[in-house]
Amino acid sequence: MWYNDLSGDNMKLSINRIIYTIVAFLSVLFLIFIISTNMVPLKYLLLLFVIFILYDVGLLFLLFKKHKIKNIIGYVLSGILVIIMGVLFYYLNITVGFFKGFGTNKYKEENYLVLVLNDSRYESLNDLSNIGYTSNELSNIDEALTKLNEKITIQNVKYDNNVELFEDLINKEIDSVFIEESSMSLIYEQNEEYNGKFRTIYTINIKTEIEITKETDVTNQPFTVYISGIDSYGSISTVSRSDVNMIATVNPKTKQVLLISIPRDYYVQLRGTTGYKDKLTHAGLYGVETSVGTLEDLLDVEINYYARVNFSSLEQIVDALGGVDVYSKYTFTTSPSAGGTYYFTEGYNHMNGKQALAFSRERKKLPISAGGDRGRGVNQQAVIDGIIRKATSPAIITGYSKILSSLNGTFQTNMSDNDIQKLIKMQLNDMASWNITSYSLDGTDGSEYTYSYPTQKLYVMKPIEETVTEAQGLIDKVIAGELLESSYDKEATDVNDPVYVEPKPSPEPEGPTIIGELPVISFDETPLIMIKGTIIDLLSDVTVTDKEDGTLKPTLTFNGLPFTDTSIFLEGTNIITYSVTDSDNNTVTKNRKIVVKLDLNGDGIPDDDISTPSE
Repeated sequence: MWYNDLSGDNMKLSINRIIYTIVAFLSVLFLIFIISTNMVPLKYLLLLFVIFILYDVGLLFLLFKKHKIKNIIGYVLSGILVIIMGVLFYYLNITVGFFKGFGTNKYKEENYLVLVLNDSRYESLNDLSNIGYTSNELSNIDEALTKLNEKITIQNVKYDNNVELFEDLINKEIDSVFIEESSMSLIYEQNEEYNGKFRTIYTINIKTEIEITKETDVTNQPFTVYISGIDSYGSISTVSRSDVNMIATVNPKTKQVLLISIPRDYYVQLRGTTGYKDKLTHAGLYGVETSVGTLEDLLDVEINYYARVNFSSLEQIVDALGGVDVYSKYTFTTSPSAGGTYYFTEGYNHMNGKQALAFSRERKKLPISAGGDRGRGVNQQAVIDGIIRKATSPAIITGYSKILSSLNGTFQTNMSDNDIQKLIKMQLNDMASWNITSYSLDGTDGSEYTYSYPTQKLYVMKPIEETVTEAQGLIDKVIAGELLESSYDKEATDVNDPVYVEPKPSPEPEGPTIIGELPVISFDETPLIMIKGTIIDLLSDVTVTDKEDGTLKPTLTFNGLPFTDTSIFLEGTNIITYSVTDSDNNTVTKNRKIVVKLDLNGDGIPDDDISTPSE
């Protein structure tokens, strides 16, 4: 009996030793992991170290006493500690994984399209004998032509401008044109009669590394960030016009942020060009480095970093934060074209993603005193203030993992993960509120020829030099450590909820009136790959979300005609248009790329001789 009891005690002691060893080992590993993240301030590391030491000492006392109750308490505390470490490890691992992607997506994508007339006989590159194009100093079309000529021998015809280029295509003097996708959107905007006249039979994708390396010590030295909001949904790395142009000068010592908004139509000299000036928004057509260089020249400032977001990004960021409180200088109602009709009151408004986007995009419905595009810039600054205030508040902790997973891939920046981790560590150490000051450049309305569209005068805003000089002075003050007058309250008070307003139909409507929430057509944005001659189900992964009717099915249009079983996909890139109309007669359309490849071997695997948007 004595032998059996002793054996039981020894076995129990051995199990307790194993439990304690495992818990102590995990504690050491956890502390090493936390230190390696470089995000936790020293004072919190020391506190954690003391807590773990005391905890382990307590477990040592409880597990190695021959006392049943104390042993049970030791088991429970061991389990609690392991669970706590597991939860903290999970959150920290998500954080580290999220920030590891920062600064890695430093390239721009350009999609060069081979366009032919919609009613032409041309179905593939092999049917063409020539192709027309235009070129300038900022374009990568020469590289794209080189890739195209590797696929097929074809006569390249260079034109001085796009007007002559497309006139010759329409008059069938040339077979096709070669043009970058975002530049084509500008041509469609200025020539509405072109819509529906052309189709794409081939796409060349060019990826170019963005070379902007002006890193600094972000926790000790002032730095400047270019914030670009591009006028599109989808891939964040694709070149596009920059609808939002903002400079944020940050002084981490004084906790001062200066937001300077520059109107999208500001008439400036694009970096690397001669001759005509251009709208600032057009700089985005040539890549973020052109926008950065242009603004450096305008404001005489060194820009260290950039951050690009699109319409999808803003919605996701605001929704991931659980909504933000944004200050509105005016009482106004947004229009359907801004993304929805919402009534905002003067003062603070609590906004979700859709509301924040409509608030940021609206300019025509703002009061005359707001100044149209100038007022829109003020609203965009207010949204950024709301995002910063929410992101640096304790409220962010409750939705931490959801926020990080939602933000993945929603923006592009050259700021490294190390810089971001330093900023987080500084904020956790200081828990300081930031002083945010906003300023907007101003100008006068005008009409001028532009570098990107030299054959027709476009609306531009000519800079008022006094506002440019004032902005330069404010930047110098922030860099020198001066604290500016805040443009916003430290905390949002008397917050209103925006009210959805049903749009009133005009007596002579210029277009369809949007009533209620628009339906949403969803599918994988990656171009769909198929083998020529095969049949695929184009509706299998398509969903339609509608507030009132969950049974809506999209109709398909191909080359301007209803899609049927007899429709023939062309080799290269095809565009299918999905369309739905809800019970309020609101119609929504969305395009999808179908890339058709050959399978000469008959092995069911597409050949690699067709360029795709993912090259």
